[in-house]
Amino acid sequence: MSVLTEKTEWLWEKNQELWLKEIVEYIEANDLVDYNFQDNNEWTASDYEQSPLCQIIWGEIVSSYLSKKFGEEYTYLINRYYLTVQSDTKSFRFLFDVMNNGKAAYNPSYRTKDNSDIIYKYHYIGNFTPIPGNVPLKPSLQFSHKGFQEDWNKMIEHIRDRWNEFKFDLTFDEYIEMTFQTDYYSNKKFNEIIEKEDIKNMIISRGKLIEGRLKELLLNKYELFK
Repeated sequence: MSVLTEKTEWLWEKNQELWLKEIVEYIEANDLVDYNFQDNNEWTASDYEQSPLCQIIWGEIVSSYLSKKFGEEYTYLINRYYLTVQSDTKSFRFLFDVMNNGKAAYNPSYRTKDNSDIIYKYHYIGNFTPIPGNVPLKPSLQFSHKGFQEDWNKMIEHIRDRWNEFKFDLTFDEYIEMTFQTDYYSNKKFNEIIEKEDIKNMIISRGKLIEGRLKELLLNKYELFK
């Protein structure tokens, strides 16, 4: 069952506070780390990683990180295809991507007993990440990711190599910290995550960090958690 419900207002920004309340009510009694967006048919107008649920989770986390870094208040607005996080002086736009694709087509070395098209389930918050979207790129980052056969090891290096093109007032290291991607990059070094079980473990461990930070933030905002 979807965490968020479809609203009558077409503009997502008008529904944002209503959806946030639904998230608060959900995580009071449930964990997000093992919530599968696809299995639960999470409501979205496009892909699951662009859903209001994913965008609001990251909107809370990113706006808090930027507020602390720059010493001024950052707020966020969700959109059908991107997230905007802004203050009175700066604005950041984020797109979203699935980091690792569990389809058989992207995992040729693995096969299931029933020759399923899915090697492992992958529509979890721990496998969704915001990516820079301030500048329209050709090819787009999502298109580049497909060109790498959905290999996030190659994608994160590609993002680092093109970092100056994105016109983000953050360093690449700060982006990694903000989005909990230190399993892939830490101490100025890339760490490959290749094996299926390692990817699944990363999705869980990263999901726990994301969920923990979200609950910490919402605990400070809403009496419901006290």
